Amino acid sequence: MNKKLIGALIAIVVVICGYLYATPYLALNNIKKAAQAGDSDTVSKYIDYPSVRQSFKDQMNAKMAKELMNQDNDGFAALGAMLASTMVDKMIDGFVTPEGMTLMLQGKDLKQSAQQSMGGQDSSNQEKEEPKPEYEAGYTSMNDFEVVIKDQDQSKEVKVLMVRDGLGWKINKIAVPMD
Repeated sequence: MNKKLIGALIAIVVVICGYLYATPYLALNNIKKAAQAGDSDTVSKYIDYPSVRQSFKDQMNAKMAKELMNQDNDGFAALGAMLASTMVDKMIDGFVTPEGMTLMLQGKDLKQSAQQSMGGQDSSNQEKEEPKPEYEAGYTSMNDFEVVIKDQDQSKEVKVLMVRDGLGWKINKIAVPMD
């Protein structure tokens, strides 16, 4: 009797640990299917929008600061950088939407996502068969999971960082190439 009870407890612990290990992969699979199907509502359930918006703003501001430091500075350049930073914040708020995130997770780059989420789709692009992106995923720590989305020619990659949210997972940062 005791051996059966101990065996059952060990089996339960193994199943629970296996499930906890597999949860980001299950979430990723759900996100991937929803993104490929264009189901923005399902994708939205897995995204922490305030964190993602802030990560984009930080990336863009860092890129603008780097470019500003590489140029000869005058007062007007600094003023222009401040105005550009405000405009970038508004633009990011405009395209970090369920539709924009769905497009980005389909492997579209930042410009394509912004154009299509702002309503700039044209019918000729919809008729072409888009190549499917490749996904690489793995844990970076116990509560952090990273997904790298690469396009077909491996020239661009988007890093999606997920964090544990209770028993589920949420995307909290997306790092895009700023070229």
